[in-house]
Amino acid sequence: MSRLLDRNSTLVHPDYGVFQIFDGEDFDDTASVPGHDDFSFGDRSVYFHSFQNNVRVRLLLESWEGEPGWDDHAWEGSATAVVEIATGVVCVNELTAGGQDDLLTLPRPGRYGVRVAHRNRRVVSDAYLALFDRFRDLDGVGFSEAKRALEGREEYLAQFWPAPRVGGTS
Repeated sequence: MSRLLDRNSTLVHPDYGVFQIFDGEDFDDTASVPGHDDFSFGDRSVYFHSFQNNVRVRLLLESWEGEPGWDDHAWEGSATAVVEIATGVVCVNELTAGGQDDLLTLPRPGRYGVRVAHRNRRVVSDAYLALFDRFRDLDGVGFSEAKRALEGREEYLAQFWPAPRVGGTS
C-alpha cells in the first residue's frame, strides 16, 4: 500500500471555466485547453474544466510514495497521465485571475504519474445559475453570501507519485 507524503488544499478561480496545474519554474504550453473534455494533459501540466467560471473551486493536491489506491465511486470523473515536474514544485495558473505558487513540493524533480478527478461540477453550476432567479439585486448581500456558500463545494483532485523510469533502470 502506498503512503501519503504530503497534502495541500486551496480554493481556485476557474477563469473562463478552466485552471491549470504546472511546474513552478517550467510553464507548459503543450497542453491544450480542454474544451468539452474534463481534463487535458500536456508534457508538463494538466488543465481542469469546470462548468462555471464565477465560483471558486476546491483543489486537493497530494504527493504519494507510489500509485495510491482508487475508489471510482468517490469521484464523478477521473483520468491518469504522466507529466514532467522539472523542479518538483506544483503551482496553479488561474489564467487572467493570476496564479498560486508553491502549493505542493514533490520529493524530487522528475516524471510523475498524476491522477486527476472531479466531483460536484454540475451541482455547483446549476446552484450558481439558480441564484439569478432567487435574487433581484446581484450586487446585494444576499446574492454575495449565497455565492460564497457555494465556494469549495466543486472539488478537484490531483494525486502525484513517481513514474517508473523508462527502460526499467534506476
